[in-house]
Amino acid sequence: MSVPPAAAPTTSAPRAAAPSQAAPVAQLQPVRVSRSQGVGSVLAIADVRGYFQEQGIDFREVEFASTADAIPALATSELDAGSTSPGAGLFNAFARGVRIQMALASSEVEADGNGFPLVSRLGSDGPVIRGPADLRGKRMGQGFRGAINEWALDRVLDSAGLRLDDVEIITMAFPDQVTALGAGQLDGAVFPEPFGTVSQQRGVAGLVLNADDYIPGGQVAVMSFSERFAQQQPQLARGFAVAYLRATRDYMDAMENGRDREEIVNILAQGSGVPAPVIDKAGYFPIPRDGRVNAQGLQAMLDWLAQHGYVPKKPDLAGLVETQFAEHAVNVLDGNSLASRQR
Repeated sequence: MSVPPAAAPTTSAPRAAAPSQAAPVAQLQPVRVSRSQGVGSVLAIADVRGYFQEQGIDFREVEFASTADAIPALATSELDAGSTSPGAGLFNAFARGVRIQMALASSEVEADGNGFPLVSRLGSDGPVIRGPADLRGKRMGQGFRGAINEWALDRVLDSAGLRLDDVEIITMAFPDQVTALGAGQLDGAVFPEPFGTVSQQRGVAGLVLNADDYIPGGQVAVMSFSERFAQQQPQLARGFAVAYLRATRDYMDAMENGRDREEIVNILAQGSGVPAPVIDKAGYFPIPRDGRVNAQGLQAMLDWLAQHGYVPKKPDLAGLVETQFAEHAVNVLDGNSLASRQR
């Protein structure tokens, strides 16, 4: 009796393992995100470490001169997401009916923090400003009016019984303010880091105080979503939130605990153009690990802006702060962490 050929078993196994039978790799979906010139952020961490790709996102940056310039593109959904700076421009846009969703926390002012140094130009015998009472009559730099820096300056002045009218405010870009301090054209400034550190390292200014103590809870920036991204692509928006919050926690671990600090600092330096040693030495704004936007901090600034005439008609913030994306990211990240500990 003849023996059956052995061909059948040898051909069936390769068919099961053939690449043509494997499940197709899901195509990454593009997400367009604004990037302000010279600003490094946790977005760079999420991109470099592959967190967006893990969520099926093709991360695409679109550069703008400032966060304010990105608001129209967010409002028309030409952008999907972007950092927005709460200030007169953003709140007035909301009052005019512009709709974007403030979805995830970004830089936040914290009591005892060091992200908002008030610095003074150096005179022949040291800083020309040594405390809040010395601010009277001084020329103070501001990036633009109706911004969080001005709110901080106002609170510092108030602690000495002074008002904004008691100083001369001169608006110019932060790098230009550093130069102006050295040239004697400004007496002081409330800087967001790393500009305070830069001014001190160049020997043109000295630290007076950290203004963080005067506006705790203030929102320096918020990660916002376009309405179309949030409402028509909710799964993708939730994936973005997971990647963003994971990178946020990496950032905070590096800043607070030193975990992977050199790597994180180098990523931020590459994304911003600021030298890594400057970032390493500078103060920083914390980012909440739960990703929740501080609605009370937003309201406090809005109230201040309205009181000073920057926002004639206050918008209702209740429908503009969306918490579901932060909640989803926390559930995913903390749920995964809990599951891994239980295994």
